[in-house]
Amino acid sequence: MKAMMNVHEVAIEVGVHVETVRKWLAKGELTGSNTPAGWRVTPADIDAWMEKHRRPTKVDAEPH
Repeated sequence: MKAMMNVHEVAIEVGVHVETVRKWLAKGELTGSNTPAGWRVTPADIDAWMEKHRRPTKVDAEPH
């Protein structure tokens, strides 16, 4: 992953439409920086978003 990505690159990375990424950013669901050149998102922003929206799997839910 690049150190800084635009909305198009984020959309490809997470497998959604670019407008979905824009909506997430506008709503604050995905963090990023709104620069004069457009939104910029870091891998840490994506990781935080994925962790927040991750659903537990059977392996995660089973006691160890």
